[in-house]
Amino acid sequence: MNINKAIRKQKKTYKRFVLSMCFIFVLLPIILIISKIMNLFFVIYLVCIEMMIFLGVMLRLNEEYMDFKLDGYKISIWCGIARVKFIIICKKVALVHVDGQGKDLNIVILTTSRFRNKKIHPIDIDFIKQNPYVAKMYYEIKVLMPEENYFYFTINHGGFKKYILLDELYKFCVSAVFSGDAIEKIKEYRDKVINLHVHK
Repeated sequence: MNINKAIRKQKKTYKRFVLSMCFIFVLLPIILIISKIMNLFFVIYLVCIEMMIFLGVMLRLNEEYMDFKLDGYKISIWCGIARVKFIIICKKVALVHVDGQGKDLNIVILTTSRFRNKKIHPIDIDFIKQNPYVAKMYYEIKVLMPEENYFYFTINHGGFKKYILLDELYKFCVSAVFSGDAIEKIKEYRDKVINLHVHK
């Protein structure tokens, strides 16, 4: 899979979706006005449809949006329509794991610092039960550094752009442990990027 090509396709698909929804959003009231059927039922029905279209666009935007910026020793990540911000200190990242495939890839990050991030949660029993593979690696790291407190968060926005973020984490979080699945996804991304440059 060519990740860069997939990202471009993802952007085009999103733009087409938004444009088509906007066209329908504008067209429906015009049709009602032209038809001169100003029945209360049709007006309420139209309002409901318009609200559903708006909600659909917002949900899609929330799913698609993810941005990040490297700033010296830390990486800032923004997710979703609310632009929820995560700030991670590169040297404090302890573990990076992924699950899922393609656009549905999720990045799980364990760190030893919350750095004033309310959305970064302490490791608890629920997280351990829901993520047995990550829990196994966490216990191995905890044995080596028992004095540290560990926190986690998951990046599940951005579609294929998460592959680029994963590669950047690998470059700059040099003290972190990367799971086998994470390494495979990084290799997959880098192989496609290298092949793309070779064929140019």
